[in-house]
Amino acid sequence: MGHKLSVLALIVAQAAVVAGPALAAPAGEFVIAVHQEPQDLAAQGAYKEINAPGLRNVLEPLIATDPATGEYIPVLATSWERVDDKTVRVTLREGVKFHDSTDMTAEAVAAAVSFVWNPESSFTIQEYAGPGVMSAKATGPLEIEVTSTEPDPMLEFRLTLTGISSAKQIEERPAEHFSHPIGTGPYVFDEWVRGQYWTANANLDWWGLNAEDAYGEATPQFETLRFVFRPEGSARNAMVRTGEAHLATNPSPEDCVAAEDNDGYSCVTGPSDAYLYGRLDQSLHAHPALQDIRVRKAIFHALDYEGIADLIGLASVPQGQLGTPDMLGFNENLSQYEYNPDFARQLVEEARADGVDVDGLVVEVVGRSSTPRVGSVTEVIGFFLDQVGIKTEINVQLPDVFNPRVRIKGYVEEAPRAMMQVHVKQNASGEFGTNMLGNYACPNIDDPSGASRSSVHCNPEFDAKLATALTLSGDERDAALKELVGFLYGQYPIIPLALLDKGYLVGDQYNYTFGVDHRFLAVNVTPKQ
Repeated sequence: MGHKLSVLALIVAQAAVVAGPALAAPAGEFVIAVHQEPQDLAAQGAYKEINAPGLRNVLEPLIATDPATGEYIPVLATSWERVDDKTVRVTLREGVKFHDSTDMTAEAVAAAVSFVWNPESSFTIQEYAGPGVMSAKATGPLEIEVTSTEPDPMLEFRLTLTGISSAKQIEERPAEHFSHPIGTGPYVFDEWVRGQYWTANANLDWWGLNAEDAYGEATPQFETLRFVFRPEGSARNAMVRTGEAHLATNPSPEDCVAAEDNDGYSCVTGPSDAYLYGRLDQSLHAHPALQDIRVRKAIFHALDYEGIADLIGLASVPQGQLGTPDMLGFNENLSQYEYNPDFARQLVEEARADGVDVDGLVVEVVGRSSTPRVGSVTEVIGFFLDQVGIKTEINVQLPDVFNPRVRIKGYVEEAPRAMMQVHVKQNASGEFGTNMLGNYACPNIDDPSGASRSSVHCNPEFDAKLATALTLSGDERDAALKELVGFLYGQYPIIPLALLDKGYLVGDQYNYTFGVDHRFLAVNVTPKQ
């Protein structure tokens, strides 16, 4: 029925445990200390936990990834099947209501899917768009067809990202959609106090209470969820240590060591689908020196990747690409770029001797303040580059400042510029195709909402081969993506800095299960008995 994910997605995090018996009724408040406030609470944010932590407790997708098996499982859909290479037919669950009491009809779901994936909506989920434009239409009272304008073997995956929200709200009160989510989930949105927290209350009319195939613990365990925004790791740690919070995201290795000696809470960790990278701007609007491959090559070989991984903690060195060996398209012939400062200096000198303006180049190493340890990582990168003769400027910015700068509109406004964006990225697809479309396809200055709006790379030959690869499936897709990964390796556009594990500090009175996508779902938290 569903598409099967990669081997990595089959690994459940070490926190997975046997749940205790369900409570008769929800009681009390469960507090989660998160490292970033949501950018907004629009339905499209359900695709990426880091941008809207906890949103999937309110807004549900049609299908989801089971944290213990990696298989696709039904949520608001009960089944789905391929019609052709552009279309998936989805059968919807009967008797589901949105939190505004409107019925979840086929027309409502089709409208929600089309709204989220419409390029004119300009949502960030477009970074996970396929080769075509997705839309949906009702084909029966509880049946829809989701279609791409181009062949797309990843349509089912994209449906796991799509939050389904009230069509009535989208039509009648669209502005409220961004701050007051109305979904179908086990919790109903309550309030968002900017800069402090957002809350949701147990939905005693949730469809999962009476469904045999409900995901997680069907009976709501908590009366209220409270997501408290604490960008400082020490503050999140203190909240769990004192019992003010029951779970905290993104602990440091030191926090996990400290948890071993403290009663009352533990650190649980597991693999993730996230990585840290340095997007080195060589786009249409970059500083001319960065268009010289020797300068880019020098930057890549100036960095001590093992040292950076050790600094981050809960991280490992990538194999020269933004993914792991289980992913479709992984190129096993590649290795991580060698740390060789002498070679980097030689390349800089060769470029300077040929008239490249290396001395006028100042690379801004910039990160988003919500990225764990970004201050230390950017400083270390700056140190390594300075050692080989490349000047740097270190900058850490709040999300509302950083985010617009990594879009194509920001590139144009600041051109020409030299920037390395140190950033955490997730790739839940289990393959390299989506990764490439969002990071490496040539940006279009006339389409600030397109999938490649954050790309720092532009090569028409690559774009043509990628367009073909994205229409393929199976071994053909794997081989085509593998070839493109190898091509990119020699172009030096984006530095794979580290593969990231993720962890949590969790109160000892709770069991918590999570998968490699690390989405927080309250139905996966159960009190110990």
